[in-house]
Amino acid sequence: MNIVIPMAGGDELFQRHGYPYAKAVIEIDNRPLIEHAFDRLRIVDDAKFVFVIRKEDDLRFYLRDMLKLLDPDAEVILAEGPTAGAACTAMLAVEHIAEDEELIIANGDQVLVFDLNQALQSFRDRDLDGGTVVFDSVHPRWSFVKTDESGLVIEAAEKRPISRHATAGVYYYKKGRYFLDAAQSMIRKGASVNNAYFVCPCFNEMILAQQRIGTYGIERKDYISLATPQAIEDYEQVLAARRRRMES
Repeated sequence: MNIVIPMAGGDELFQRHGYPYAKAVIEIDNRPLIEHAFDRLRIVDDAKFVFVIRKEDDLRFYLRDMLKLLDPDAEVILAEGPTAGAACTAMLAVEHIAEDEELIIANGDQVLVFDLNQALQSFRDRDLDGGTVVFDSVHPRWSFVKTDESGLVIEAAEKRPISRHATAGVYYYKKGRYFLDAAQSMIRKGASVNNAYFVCPCFNEMILAQQRIGTYGIERKDYISLATPQAIEDYEQVLAARRRRMES
């Protein structure tokens, strides 16, 4: 199992809010953001991790060294400059994506409160070619998938609510080449959103290839996005309240 974590996006929003560090190293409860995210991914059995980061972030904040402390066996890929979206960032890890092994692409700015192993087992039990974790929402900040009466995904969309199935930033592929082929096909077609290529819409190419994509549902409370300054502040308050309860 290979898990690719694309982390080469810009941090302009955080800079405007006065954060001097890259998003991945912003401290939450005395630990960097990426450590909070990684703690919920490292539980996956037999996983090999690949982080794709900006070279600029490594030069300024020694991000590669920090990631190696979290996982000495992880591969860290440096993106020389801006990419055309998360799908393109993930493809920079191509040398470490085994074509015939399982692959997960997961956001590096989220906390998964649920057990990801259970979701993976559900995908395997159904012999799916791909899968994603979903929760109930109609807000256009998320990615979405639409399913048919049998529960299989028939369409994926980025930042466009085509259903109530918002994705939780986790994308599973039975074989690594399924993602690579789908991403290349999507890029060749120019199927970008706001001039960027996202991971979720890769499922559309797999659907066209007659591959089976499924979902694993969770409660909204079991997915915590840390993609904005406000989300980070809210999570800090949650952790502080939890700590007070434990101390009382």
